[in-house]
Amino acid sequence: MESYCLSVRVTRMILQKMLLILSLLLLVLDDLPRGGATSTGTDDPAFVGYNCPVDGYSYSAGSPFEENLKDALSTHLVANASRLAFSNFTTGEGVDQVYAMYYCRGDVGLQTCHDCVDSAATKILDVCKLLKQGIVWYEECTLRYANYSIISFDTQDLNRYFPRHNNTPVMGDYLNQYQPIFDSTMRSLIDQAANNDSLTPRGFATTSVRLSSSQTLRGMVQCVPFITGTSCQRCLTAALRLMDLWTTTMEFLPICLVGFELYGLQPSAPPPSSSTLPVRFKVLIPLLSVVVILLLLCGFWFWKRHPSKGNKHPPPGKQQDDPFIHDSKENEPSIEDNLEANERGRQHGLAQFTYSEVEDMTSGFREKIGEGGFAVVYHGCLKDGSKEVAVKVFSKTEAPKQFSTEIEVLGRISHKNLVSLVGYCEEGTNLALIYEFMAMGDLKALLSEYSDSITWRKRVEIAIDTAQGLDYLHHGCSPPIVHRDVKPANILLNKEFRAKVADFGFSKIFPAEYVSNLQTRVVGTLGYLDPQYNLTGQVHEKGDVYSFGVVLLELITGKTAIVNRVMNLGQWVRSVLERGDIASILDQNLRHGVDDNYLTVWKTVELAVRCIQLEIADRPTMTQIVTELKECLNMMNTESSSSAKDSLEMMSAAISSSTMSPTPR
Repeated sequence: MESYCLSVRVTRMILQKMLLILSLLLLVLDDLPRGGATSTGTDDPAFVGYNCPVDGYSYSAGSPFEENLKDALSTHLVANASRLAFSNFTTGEGVDQVYAMYYCRGDVGLQTCHDCVDSAATKILDVCKLLKQGIVWYEECTLRYANYSIISFDTQDLNRYFPRHNNTPVMGDYLNQYQPIFDSTMRSLIDQAANNDSLTPRGFATTSVRLSSSQTLRGMVQCVPFITGTSCQRCLTAALRLMDLWTTTMEFLPICLVGFELYGLQPSAPPPSSSTLPVRFKVLIPLLSVVVILLLLCGFWFWKRHPSKGNKHPPPGKQQDDPFIHDSKENEPSIEDNLEANERGRQHGLAQFTYSEVEDMTSGFREKIGEGGFAVVYHGCLKDGSKEVAVKVFSKTEAPKQFSTEIEVLGRISHKNLVSLVGYCEEGTNLALIYEFMAMGDLKALLSEYSDSITWRKRVEIAIDTAQGLDYLHHGCSPPIVHRDVKPANILLNKEFRAKVADFGFSKIFPAEYVSNLQTRVVGTLGYLDPQYNLTGQVHEKGDVYSFGVVLLELITGKTAIVNRVMNLGQWVRSVLERGDIASILDQNLRHGVDDNYLTVWKTVELAVRCIQLEIADRPTMTQIVTELKECLNMMNTESSSSAKDSLEMMSAAISSSTMSPTPR
């Protein structure tokens, strides 16, 4: 008993000393500079990124366009920024006309606004040198110029955006359980910014919402104040859909931005950013964290040394609650979940494997042949040695949804151009799918490493195989299936170089009458995403058509979907077509091997361009694509070299006199 009392006195004395030290530190910190969330103008503007579309043409040094641009930026925009939070200006005539604008974030002061626009004007002349279009984004402001009017939302803006990344998995750590609150909060802000003319400044809306006792969400949206409400609504909706909530906290488009923050303060308190957090809080927050941890450790130590009598001897197999021990089985699937999944697999006639069998067939996961965002793929062999397989082992925490979707899709379909599922494993959090093995790997690796060995005929055959697989999903399945992630990495080839579509983790199954009305969160891969799907979230089979069109262009050009930081493959092809330089589109590895098949190259280019039209109605169906590609294959070696080249020259001349790409047939 005496020992117990001594421990109590010592613990109380330690706590009193720690509280005294903390009080003294608070008094000292109170004299430190306070700072604040509103910039004082003493910090440099925080540069985010830029976009300089090369398809917007260029100007020469010393030209009237350059003079007009410098006049618009320095004489007008920078000068206005000291008294206006936004401004636009137009100067010059004809081909030398310049449209320029800026807007500052709604929660910064005019001095900060001026400093930001001044920095942006200097930066944009450097990074977009001699180009007739440019955008630079800072956290405090956006500045843009072009050779056309820029005060409305353009669907091409979907290709001109810049995300601000966060190194932590925001969605996974915080927002999963609060998804409905997040969605409704951001939609409400978008509606306010687009439709409430009384906002100051116009087009800027922000709010804070308590998610839990320790987490608060702050959302912010902003449009250029001088655009219409409709343009504002479309831009903000597109920006929100472009956000990858796992890694992105802000999305910048040319005329709008969307952002959010999560922080542990009261909803009414302004969320301090990392760049403007008050000095005393920068010191105090880590200090408080250390003090709290020490207090908890003291309490834990005291509790462990002197447990209450009632809990002194817990029953066998039952440990006392421990605030420092996390139950690792908390997120594991229940027995009922596993039984349901196993029953689903049996209904589809799939073989079920144990986890030990998966280990055996992969020789202890020895040979990795692929890796994605949710899984790692290993080479394996069935126990009897009769068949090679590919084993996709899923992440224990991030991929149950993709696992279930693939079983549901692949268990109900069968086609020569779709990868077949042999079986599956589902034991607790151990998830794996076993597929037929595709010896030649994926099309992405093939194009990047062995492009010079893939003939034009073989490329067309690969395109036909892929199109037939997608056509079966769209029109051969009931209900139909939309893949939603068509790209070269998901097109696999067997030892005969026949292509099969794979990876159905993002696929959607639904009745045909609902296809055009179903809205979902946007998934897929940048460079292959349908802009209309990005804008509206509406799933449609023509979204797969758009993605296939990009893949077809990759087969033709040998280039990747994103040509450079400011241009995607579709934009590059259109710019080449406008110059009438069709020959430059073809992969240089094919230019001496096409022989008499130039006309089939042209027909395939034309088909690909139709696939990536912005309007869904202008795109062909997968059935039409299969038919036209087979026509190209049948045409090979039937045209004479001279007549085909003559046709190519005539088509080049026709395109050079037009303003767009080939006219759809």
